[in-house]
Amino acid sequence: MTDCAVLHVTSLLGGGVDRHVRDIARASTRRHIVWHASGTADILEHPREHRFLPLDRDAIARDPAALENWLRRENIGIVHAHSVDRASRARAAWAAHALGARYVATLHDVLFLRHDGFEPGAPAAADPAWLAETSSFLRDAAAVIAPSDYLATVARRNLPGVAIDVVPNGSPHRATPRHEVKARAQFEARRPRHVAVVLGAVGPHKGSAMLEEISRLLDGTGIAIVIVGYLDAQVVPGWRNDHLYIHGTYDDADVPALFAAYGAGVALFPNRVPESFSYALSDVWSAGLPAIVPSEGALGERVSRHGAGWLLRKDFNASDVDALLRRLFSAAGEHELAQVKSQLSLPDPGRVPPLDTMTRSLDALYSRFGIDPAAPLDPQSANVQQLLAKNIDGSAFRPELVRLADEFAQMREALEAERAKARQFEAEARGWIAKLEADVAALQAELTREVEANRELGQQIVQLTIHKEAFELLPGLLRKVLLKKILDARS
Repeated sequence: MTDCAVLHVTSLLGGGVDRHVRDIARASTRRHIVWHASGTADILEHPREHRFLPLDRDAIARDPAALENWLRRENIGIVHAHSVDRASRARAAWAAHALGARYVATLHDVLFLRHDGFEPGAPAAADPAWLAETSSFLRDAAAVIAPSDYLATVARRNLPGVAIDVVPNGSPHRATPRHEVKARAQFEARRPRHVAVVLGAVGPHKGSAMLEEISRLLDGTGIAIVIVGYLDAQVVPGWRNDHLYIHGTYDDADVPALFAAYGAGVALFPNRVPESFSYALSDVWSAGLPAIVPSEGALGERVSRHGAGWLLRKDFNASDVDALLRRLFSAAGEHELAQVKSQLSLPDPGRVPPLDTMTRSLDALYSRFGIDPAAPLDPQSANVQQLLAKNIDGSAFRPELVRLADEFAQMREALEAERAKARQFEAEARGWIAKLEADVAALQAELTREVEANRELGQQIVQLTIHKEAFELLPGLLRKVLLKKILDARS
C-alpha cells in the first residue's frame, strides 16, 4: 500500500464534479493535484494551496519529459479520471503511461454513453461510436466507480465485462453560517404564502423549461418557486414571472439558512435527464426539506429507498407538478406534508452518505493501485509484480479484490477507532472504580459508626427501662417527692 499523491483529471465545466474533487482533496490526508482539461486549455491546480499553473500545450508537445518530471516530483502515483470527454481521457491516459502508474475512473453521469447526453431530446440509448471510444478507456482502468446503483446498472449493461464499484458521493457536515442570511428584498416585497425551492444551476437537462411551464400554472395559488441558484435564461436575481423567483449564486454553507429565509416547504427536482446521484438532494435533505423527484434515475432510487419525498410518474409534465404542489400546500395536504417531512428526523445513515466514508473507500483504491513514482523500477519488486498480476489475470477477480481491499481498509480504521474508545473507556472505568471503592470504604466506616452509636443507645434504653420500672414500684408520695427534687434540680 502507498501514500502517493493523486492526480485528478477533470473537465473545466465545474458543477457537482468540481465539488466532488474538492471534497476529496479537503478530506483526504493525501496530496492531491487537479488537472483541468479541455479542448482549448489545460490548468494544473493545487486545491489546498489555491495555486494554479496554466500549461503551454506547445511546450508540452515539444518536451513532455518536463511535465512528467514535475508530476514525479509531486509524488503522483495514481491518476483519477472524472470525465470521459476526449481531452480528459487523453490527459489521464498520458499521465498514467508517463509515470508507469494506473488510473481509476469515476462515472459521474451518463455522458460515457453519448457525447450529447445532456442535450434536450437526446436519445437515452448509447451512441455506438462514442461508446466504443469511452469503453476502450474504461476497460483499461484499474477500477471504475459509480456513485449510485442506478448508474452502476446502466454502466454494467453497456460495458459488459467491466467491473463497476459503487461509492456514493459523500457530503461534509456544513457549519452554521457566521453571517445573517436573508431573502432578497425584491422577494420580501411580494412574499407568497408557500414556497417550493429548486437548488443549483438549472439548465435544460435539469428542467429549466419545465419550471417556466409550472410557474405559469400557479396563478391564484399563493405558491411560488424559488431557485436558490440560477436559470439558464436568467442568472441575475429577481422575479422571472409572478411565481418564479431567482435568488442567484450562493455559498453551500448558507443553503439551510436560505431555505428558512425564503420559507421553503418542499424542494422540487424537475429533471428531464436522469441524475446519477445528486448532491442537491443530499443538501436538501440535510436542510430538513422533503423532495419531489422524478421516478427515474438516482433521484427516484434514493427517495424510494430512504423516503422523505414524492415520486413523479415516469412521463410527468408541468400539470402533474402543479397538481401536487396545490395538494401539498392546501389545508387537506398539510398533514401529508408534515408526515413526509417528519421522516427526515428518523435516523438513516445511508440517506446522506458522509464524506469520510467516501474518502475511506477511495483511499483504499488509491492504496491498492498506487505506486511510488520516486522508486526505481525493479521488475522483481512487489509493486511491479502486483501490477503484472493485475494485468495478466486480475480481471476475473477484480470486483472481489476491490471490495475486499475497501472492506479491509475500512475495518482496520474501524478497529483502531474501537481500540481507542476501549482504551479511553478502560482509563475512565479505572478512575470510576477507584472512586467507587473509596466511596464504599467511606460508607462502611460511616455504617460502623452508626451501628456502634445505635448499640450504645440501645444499652441506655435498657437501663432507663429498668430504672423506670423500679421507680414505678415506689409509693406514690415518694415518687412525687423525688420528681419534685428532679424538676427543682433542672430549673
